[in-house]
Amino acid sequence: MMDKAILIGIDDGLKEIEYSLLELENLAKTLKIETIGKFWQKRPFPNPKTYLGKGKIAEVKNASEALDADIVIFNDELTPSQIRTLEKYFNTQIVDRSFLILSIFSERAETKGAYLEVSLAQQKYLLPRLVGMRDSLSRQGGGTYNAKGPGETKLELDRRTILRTIKSLEKDLKKWEKENTLNRKKRTLKAIPIVSLVGYTNAGKSATLNSLLTVIESDKRVFEKDVLFATLRTHTRKIKKKGYPAFILTDTIGFIDKLPHAFVNAFKATLYEVSNSDLILNIIDGSDPKNYLHQITTNQVLKELAAENIPTLEIYTKLDLLKERPLDENLWISNLEDTNLDALLHLIYENLFGSSLLATLEVPYQDQSIIALINDETRIIKTSYTNNSSLYEVIIFRKQLESFKDYLIKTKFL
Repeated sequence: MMDKAILIGIDDGLKEIEYSLLELENLAKTLKIETIGKFWQKRPFPNPKTYLGKGKIAEVKNASEALDADIVIFNDELTPSQIRTLEKYFNTQIVDRSFLILSIFSERAETKGAYLEVSLAQQKYLLPRLVGMRDSLSRQGGGTYNAKGPGETKLELDRRTILRTIKSLEKDLKKWEKENTLNRKKRTLKAIPIVSLVGYTNAGKSATLNSLLTVIESDKRVFEKDVLFATLRTHTRKIKKKGYPAFILTDTIGFIDKLPHAFVNAFKATLYEVSNSDLILNIIDGSDPKNYLHQITTNQVLKELAAENIPTLEIYTKLDLLKERPLDENLWISNLEDTNLDALLHLIYENLFGSSLLATLEVPYQDQSIIALINDETRIIKTSYTNNSSLYEVIIFRKQLESFKDYLIKTKFL
């Protein structure tokens, strides 16, 4: 038996309320909560006491009682005073959008880092809301959600306990971050560029990573599923194609509208790769007619991460779901049908390493490390030999010239 919920939102004219509530419904569904009614009110901003006007709140209360709702879910993050006031009106559990998202994060946290970050975000969210949340969480629903809130154990809604927990989590998270910097330092020392996949949840980031791994014939695929926040794990893979330089490709947590305030700060360790990327791929669900709203959210999060000035490419996915091929100049791919994946890989290389050149290199036979590098990271067109050296005609990228400057005879634009 699923818990039954009524959804409430504000139509402030800035975003499409019906679409926003549909997204809220999908978040609830992820937690096995059934939506049985939706209400919204046109207002420039929420009522500071009751979120909606008192008349609308009375209407929702009547509907909640008539429909026997277990939960009332609000589409924005409620303030502590709003929670306390709303407790007086409703005899059901009061939940906001942030609480739902954090609950989903809690269920999906698989790694130590994700668990620590989720736990810290939950505790910082709960701390100022203790009074209202204590009453609300005590109202048990009838289904699988059961008003227990985020996490595997029952929450102890005690200020001192939460403060101690926050301090302990911050200490553990700092230790984890320190341990996790080792691999990053190794990549930095090797000067391997980093490419980060970002975008709205369920836009196809993990599928794109897996597709590029298939192109280079790697079997190190990552988990992907058509659900919101399929994973909170940051996946990092080395992309190395014969005849090309290597780069690191990172798949990050999906974004969503109205992320909890505690999210970005708590997840800075997981999202560290984004702000230290050489290139960002903004993965956009091309089949969603409202994807321009997703782009607004993605850009906002990138700004919070101080990553808005990093070179970014917009890549549209799910071309296979479109009835007609788009005529715009954007790069559209299909991970299902492997469409335009080579073009995507080429675009990444050009943005990381510059344009392609035809170069002639002369390498003495004793410089075996350079010969090995030529064979591994350039596309050899022709090889000839003299008494003391090898002559190579190769296709390389502009930024590779530095590695071969002592052996370069001539270059030519392609």
